[in-house]
Amino acid sequence: MANYQQEFISNLKKYRKEKKLTQARLSELCDVTTSTIGNIECGIAKPSFDLILDIATVLGVHPALLFSSNSLQSDVPKTTEQYELLLEMYNKLQGYFGK
Repeated sequence: MANYQQEFISNLKKYRKEKKLTQARLSELCDVTTSTIGNIECGIAKPSFDLILDIATVLGVHPALLFSSNSLQSDVPKTTEQYELLLEMYNKLQGYFGK
């Protein structure tokens, strides 16, 4: 079974750094304390569902991508089965979240 917390932490850091955001700036944009984001990235705290949605919105990614394994993220050729599964999951979650 995948370790979703570790995948979430890795993806959170990756997308935050890609957006050139510090933990402090991300926390401001999500309306939480800097220590909240720091504790999440250290694995001390777990984000609420609402905070996961806020983080995804600020980072400009679908919430499902915060939990996907590295092999499913970006450098997967569009013809692979993994890509198709991720796309299907993304579309279903998009309908669920109403976006």
